[in-house]
Amino acid sequence: MAEAKRKLSQVFRVSRKLALLSGAFLFVLGASGTAALVFAPANIIPGYKEESGGHCKTVYQSEFRRGKEKRLVAVISGDDLEPKERVKTGLRLARHLSDTLHPNLVIVKVADHRGPITRAGLRGSAIGVEIAYAPSPTRTLALSQPWEVRYVNTVPTSTGYYFGERIHMPQADIEALALEIELVEGCNGDMIDVEPQTASTDKPAKAAGY
Repeated sequence: MAEAKRKLSQVFRVSRKLALLSGAFLFVLGASGTAALVFAPANIIPGYKEESGGHCKTVYQSEFRRGKEKRLVAVISGDDLEPKERVKTGLRLARHLSDTLHPNLVIVKVADHRGPITRAGLRGSAIGVEIAYAPSPTRTLALSQPWEVRYVNTVPTSTGYYFGERIHMPQADIEALALEIELVEGCNGDMIDVEPQTASTDKPAKAAGY
């Protein structure tokens, strides 16, 4: 009986020592605010969300002619929050469409993936970026230089709308941002159910606007 009590006492003393050491260790980490990060995987911490961006899906795409020009319009929804990243996604897609379909003018409009999905709803404050790209400006009457970019300088609301200042980006800034694009490719989330719609018009091309 005495021997059993002695062994139990030893176990208790060891457990208490471990508890004190563990408590001191956690106290030091807790004081620096890192305990939760050390002991808990990031993906199980409440409120944790991995950074995302650069993903998009084509909502609508149409080819049409304006006079002798072949033009293409694409509306995409994406998950970029910051204005700069939205513009980069739009620039990337505009160059991809130009390289693969060879229109004289590419127009890309970028919406948020949480916003409207109908063509009627994808306008006004539902559009965060509007891009026009003419690889050869002399072959279109819409632009006098390769790029034209307008964007809303704000993050989207939780319902996918943009309410803020509308910025017309200078050509030099557009070209600098385009150089940051590492890979020119289409939307990785594309699930287009039908062939891009084609329309034609006999109206003469206008010298300004698109």
